[in-house]
Amino acid sequence: MSGRHLRGLVVGLGSIGRRHARNWAALGLGPLAVCRMHNAPQPEPLGVEAQVYWDLDEALAEHAPDVVLVTNPTSLHVETARAAIRSGAHVLVEKPFGCALAGVAELIAAAHTAGKLLMVGYNLRFHAGLARVRQLAHDGSIGKIVSARAEFGEYLPDWHPWEDYRQAYSARAELGGAAILTLSHELDALCWVLGPPRRLVAMAEHASSLELSTDDVAEIVLDFEAGAIGSVHVDYIRRPPRRSMELVGEAGVLRWGYERNRLELYAASTGQWRVEQGDPAFERNHMYRKELQHFVACVRGEIARPMVDAEQGAAVLSIALAALRSAAEGRRIDFAIDADPLTRAWLKCLKSA
Repeated sequence: MSGRHLRGLVVGLGSIGRRHARNWAALGLGPLAVCRMHNAPQPEPLGVEAQVYWDLDEALAEHAPDVVLVTNPTSLHVETARAAIRSGAHVLVEKPFGCALAGVAELIAAAHTAGKLLMVGYNLRFHAGLARVRQLAHDGSIGKIVSARAEFGEYLPDWHPWEDYRQAYSARAELGGAAILTLSHELDALCWVLGPPRRLVAMAEHASSLELSTDDVAEIVLDFEAGAIGSVHVDYIRRPPRRSMELVGEAGVLRWGYERNRLELYAASTGQWRVEQGDPAFERNHMYRKELQHFVACVRGEIARPMVDAEQGAAVLSIALAALRSAAEGRRIDFAIDADPLTRAWLKCLKSA
């Protein structure tokens, strides 16, 4: 990737931190440092040249990064990003933005005041198949969309076989774990296609024998402003993994399957299915590299606005937290009534996403 070199810092060296560090090096973006939050076991050496720090303030002061990639536990995202913004860096925060709304508005305001970019890492938006789903939906290929479903399930102990899943942030409520939060990609993806919801109702349970302190299966039903009814299913249980989206319109159906990287369109006018897009050579890391390239292009001024800016990231977090609240309180959440004005403003940003 051409352009001026940047100084990068990855904070947190779990699987996504390792991926970002390796992609940074592979793209030749510039000097790299990593800040490890604790001495967790690593599956193998990182394999790229990087200065290692154990203290965030020291890393920010000595390495003086232009870009900070926040990949530590969810509960630390907001405070870590705030420190990075204060240091003068642009920030890419891994999803979700945080595990609560406390401090989010202040962080966004600080980034705007400092003139620094703040992006949230919903990498599915950089998947060509999902982007094509969105394009076809917006082009009216299946007519008015009346219903939609997104789902993802994968067995939590299989995510990182080299570590004890019980110690991972995704399994621990105090670190911001929960299936609804950790797997909020599906909420973001559906809102990217359909826009913001008006209201939702959810159920979430720790239903399995896994040893964790969070929900491990959840079902969310959303009423979208555009008129469709959508549902999101996430779980920590499914073997084999599955990720998919289906949109039902008055003139047909769009069906996307992540594992086969296959998009199919059913046209009611012909009564036929056709393969709209599929790439057997697709590799998972492609979308992460595209995401990082996009963010760096924004930092360099080559792209005016991040694909997932801070306000959109805050909107998706607000929806995920509303789902958790709905499940806990056993009631429907109506954003016109139950959300504050700032949250409603964030949700409006999903219309122009």
